Order: sequence, then C-alpha cells, then structure tokens
Amino acid sequence: MANLGSKGIKAEINNRFRVFILLITLFFFLLMFFLFKIIFIQGEEYRKEAANTYIKERSIVATRGNIYSSDGSLLVTSLPKYKLGIDPTVYNREPGSTIYNKNIDALAAALSDFYKDKSPEEYKNKIDLARKNKKKYLLINNRLLDFQERKRILKFPLFRERKGDATKTGVVFDKVNVRYAPFGQMAYRTIGYLKDKKAVGLEAAFDKELRGIAGVGLFEKMDKNTWRPIENNEETVPTPGYDLHTTIDINIQDIVETALKNGLTNFKGNYAVGIVMETATGEIKALSNMSKSTLSASGYMETQNHAIDTRNDPGSVFKLPSMMAMMEEDGLELNEMINVGGDRCMFFGRWMSDSHAMGTASVEKIIESSSNIGTMKLMQRTFGGKGAKYYDYLKKFHLIDPIGFQIKSANEKPVFIHPSKWHGGYMLWAAVGYSTSYTPLSIISFYNAIANKGYWVQPLIVKYAKRGGEIMIDYTKSQQRDSSPLCSSKTLGKLQTMLEGVVTQGTATNIKGSVYGIAGKSGTAQKVAAGGGYTNKYYVTFVGYFPAKNPKYTVLVTMDSPEGGTKETNSRQVTAPVFKEISDNIYAQDMKLQKKLSGILPDSVNNNKLSHTLHPVDQDILYSSLGLPKFDSDGKWVKFSLDKKMAINQAISNPAKTVPAVIGMNLRDAIFALENRGLKVRAHGKGVVISQTLVAGSPYQKGAQIDLQLN
Repeated sequence: MANLGSKGIKAEINNRFRVFILLITLFFFLLMFFLFKIIFIQGEEYRKEAANTYIKERSIVATRGNIYSSDGSLLVTSLPKYKLGIDPTVYNREPGSTIYNKNIDALAAALSDFYKDKSPEEYKNKIDLARKNKKKYLLINNRLLDFQERKRILKFPLFRERKGDATKTGVVFDKVNVRYAPFGQMAYRTIGYLKDKKAVGLEAAFDKELRGIAGVGLFEKMDKNTWRPIENNEETVPTPGYDLHTTIDINIQDIVETALKNGLTNFKGNYAVGIVMETATGEIKALSNMSKSTLSASGYMETQNHAIDTRNDPGSVFKLPSMMAMMEEDGLELNEMINVGGDRCMFFGRWMSDSHAMGTASVEKIIESSSNIGTMKLMQRTFGGKGAKYYDYLKKFHLIDPIGFQIKSANEKPVFIHPSKWHGGYMLWAAVGYSTSYTPLSIISFYNAIANKGYWVQPLIVKYAKRGGEIMIDYTKSQQRDSSPLCSSKTLGKLQTMLEGVVTQGTATNIKGSVYGIAGKSGTAQKVAAGGGYTNKYYVTFVGYFPAKNPKYTVLVTMDSPEGGTKETNSRQVTAPVFKEISDNIYAQDMKLQKKLSGILPDSVNNNKLSHTLHPVDQDILYSSLGLPKFDSDGKWVKFSLDKKMAINQAISNPAKTVPAVIGMNLRDAIFALENRGLKVRAHGKGVVISQTLVAGSPYQKGAQIDLQLN
C-alpha cells in the first residue's frame, strides 16, 4: 500500500466515517419507514391478528341442570348444538392441498345447499381467501346444528376424505349448550328461560343451583367470538348443576292451559291466570298465565307471570277473610239476620251498591249473594273504632306480608294500608276487596288454608334439587307451615258451609251439580281508572276447592277485562265455568278421587264396546283402579278393547325411524309419540285421533308435518 502520509490517512478516515454516517442515516430512515408502515398502514391489521390469536385461561361452563315435573317428565334440559368452522391451514400442505383442490367445488356446493344463504361460488371464495391468508380458523355459518346435522356435515366432500381426524379434515365444531323444553310453551313463564342474559321463572330463581360450578382451561382465540380449547392442557373439570324436581303435574297443567284458552276465546280478556294447589301439601300442580299476543295463532300465550307479578283489587273474594275475622272477633252465626236494605248505601260520603236489594238477610246469605252493603255494615258493627284489630287478623291470615314464594317478585308484598294511615271508610272498602292489591297466589294460599282444615301452608313449586338421583337440597324442609289453624273449628265450619252455599244457592249456581262437589267464592272488582274513578272494565275471580267434603285441590281462576256478557261481566259468567272445566277434568283423570270398582263391572260398562290406545303409565292406573288384569306391555303402547265383558289388549310396536301409529290416542299422547320422533304435528277437531296423514310404520324425514283428525 502506498504511503499516504498523515494527511492522506486522515482524509481516508474522514471518507470512511462519512460513508458510515450515511449508511447509519439511511438505515435509520429505513427503520423509521417500516415503523411508520407497521404502526399507521398495517397496524390495524396486525392489531386485529394479535387480538384474534392468543392464548388465555377461560372458564369452562358447566352443564346446566334439568328441570322435571312431579312424575319425572323432562320439562327443560340442555342439548348440545354446534357451529361449523374449519381450519384452512391444514389444506396448505400435502396431501391436504391436492385433496382440497379436488373437493373444494363439491364442498362449496354442499354447504350452499345445506345452509341456503350463499351461492357455491361465495362459499368457495370465502374458504379460498382464508386459506390464502393462512387463517387458523374460519366460521362457516352462525346457524346452530343438532347432532344429526353434525353427522350429515361430516359426510360432505373434503370433510369425509380424512374422516375422524380434525387435524387433517380441518373441521371444527364449536359446541354450544341450548336449553330445550320438550313440552314447548307449557308453563313457559313459570319454568322460565334464559335469553340475552335475562332469566325469568325457575331458571332465574334457581340459577345458582342449576348452573353448577364452572371449570378452568386454556383456550386459543380463533376470531372475534370464537375460542378453541387447547388439547392436552390440564384443566379444572366443571361440576354440573343440580336437577330441579318440581311439583308441576303436566296433565293438570295441560288441563288448566286448555281451559284458560277456552275462557279467553269466549270473553276476550287481556289475560287470565289459573292455579291449582294440592290442598294438604301446598304443592303447585299447575300455574298458567295467558296474555293477549299477536305472536300466537290462538291470540294468547305466556308472556308474563301475572300469578306472582300482577296485583289487583281482589274484589268480593276478599269478603271471606273479612268474615273470618268478624266471626273470630264477634262470634257471628250463619242464621243471624242483618238489615241490608236497598241496593245502594252511603258510607263516609261514598256510595256502595249491590247487584240487587237484599232487605233483611242472614249472614250466610250475605256471603252466598256476595253483598257489599251487608259485609260493610257487619264490618262497621264489629270493627268500628278498632280497625287495628282487623289488621292484626289479616296479618295472622298471611294477607299483609309476602308469602315468600320460591319464584321472587317485586310485587310479592300485598298493598294494604296500615291503620295509622287510614282515612274515612278505608277499612270498609278494603273489607270487600277495594283499595287493596293482591296477587292471585296470595289469595289462593288463604283459600287453601280453609280447605286444609284451617292450616295455612306456604305454596311450593320446587321440592328437591338433586344430582345423580341424590337429594342435595330438600325444599320441603324449609317450607313454612302454621302449627295452629287460622281460626277456630267453629268458624271454619261456618265458612265452609257458606262456600258450599255459594255454589248450591248463591252467585255460582251455574256450576253446581258435580258428583264430587265444589266450594268456592266469586269476586268481581271494577277496575280503577288511571286518573281516578272507575272504568267500565272488571277483574273477575273464582277461587275454591274440591271435592267439597274432602278437599284435595284448591283452584283459582282470574281474568282481566273480559268482554261480552252483562254490563258487569262477572265471575259467574266468566271464571266459574273455567273453574268447573278444570275441576271436572282433574276429577276425571285422578283415579284416586273416584270410587274404585270391584268384582264384575256394571252392565252400563259391560254392554258397551270400548276401544282406546293407552300409554303404559295410563294402563297401570286404569287396571289398578278398575280391577282389570294388568297386561305386560314391556313399556309399549297398548291397544285396549272391551267387548262383552272381555278385555283384550295388544301391544303396539312402533319401530325406530318409522311413523308411530297414533289412531285411537288422545291428542296429548299422540303429540308425545310423534314429536319424540321429530315430527311436527297439526291437529284438527277434538276427542281421539281417527286418522293421520303419514302412514304408520312408514319411513319419514325429521321435521316433516303430520296432520291428525280427531273426533
């Protein structure tokens, strides 16, 4: 190397330094350019990718518990549903790439035909784009699939090529548990539901027990709303929720719902409530609420639980607790005569009226005819100047405080003003069911005490919480039961006599004459206008019990704002007949209420030809009650025939995947048999099935419609 001298060396060093500085400067600007591009140009895309692909510890939802009826029938359960997704990256390596190219067109066509929301080209482009961008997860469709649809999709082109290995087929089924009610809308608002994080009914009241304990596991986020569990990681297994065993009897529930719909069809009310309690136990056997709705073909459906949520002036049904208080306080006798007078009377500057002039009437007649004036005059005589004592009686009768039902409500507490705030004639109007506010459940619990030998028992709708058959919580142990009756046996006997008289010779004579006997009280309350005063609308109730001499069931029926009938559409016309329809049908299906036949059947039966299709459970009841020999049906439906004292039974075989034979069944049994096979039922007429459009024993497609003719 030539000798550059000190100046030459210095110049060389300076030149190299300038080049170095230039390179550093260029590198810096290049770095700034890429940084700017990443942050401001590609930043959003990278942020989305980072957000969509990361691992996180998440809770694993436990299987929600089932809800059962009193006989063990499934009212609500959780069924697995699936969303279809794929991992397109498995198609980027051989032999997956070759298989993909051969089958993608056929797969896109199959997906288009199945979902019917996009063309085959759209599905192909969607999958191709995800594959090109190396997305690890692509949601194909949001629609929830059942197990049979899941099996069908696994047979689609491409997916079936490497069946059973998701790492090669790319198929990803995201499991979602969905609540399913086999009986559809039956007791819909009572059983309740979970929807958009809102829960009502039993689903809300017992959410803690039903939901179980969540587990914990590692999940990889695949897209905005989808997480995939990471295989082979240690996880905390979730603990399933408890199963609830309710007191609801599906047969009685069906009877009540049918009767309410019939009543609403006739009188076009805003809503109607029907409650059936088992007298001795306080168990709710049926609770139905039917409200006007344009979403239902019948015009009515369960949209609100009025039985526990809606308070109203109870009307004349409240005269009975007032009479109980007066009899306990003053020892009123049934035959004591009172000068009721004409059909109008003024109390504290306000007019009160009766449907007709009573003149002089007995205490018994005042209740049987539901006299407002007579009741108010008796109240004035008994509790005038000592209203606080009347209030204390009502408190003892459980008509002041909430009854503590298992399904909670903001309107649970009755509205009854404390005596310290009474004005004018408040006590007198309250005594006949005005200026107060009660839910139907509060009213029926009082009447149930009269039927139950005077003992008040708290209404109960859930008996047990179980896990795997083991009772985890016994709710009957916390059920409140009074240790002493609400009144003396003498008072109770008088009240029971009056309630029977209401039906035999009072305001509800249109429902007398049953073989079992009904006792009850009618009530018609004129509705208060929003701005004060009264409207021309009424709230009508009939509440009572049967059999009258040995009560087993207490029933309440109420309807809001019925139309038609007389000017004052009253409980005699509207709710008493619905009560009778309910009690007649319960009596007919409850064999324990009826006299058992023994020995040879009477000629009235033997001389008739009988033929019916029976559920295995029904034949057990029939044969044990009538003394007929039991036929071993091996759990199958039975064709029962009786001709000339000869009982003939034949098991009905319904092979799997074929249309069941339902001719001869009632509608409830037919629906049960058909819908369990996945068929949609449309029925015409009443009675038993006489024809079916799909031939019994023939194959069918799930979801197919079958029409039934009944007669």
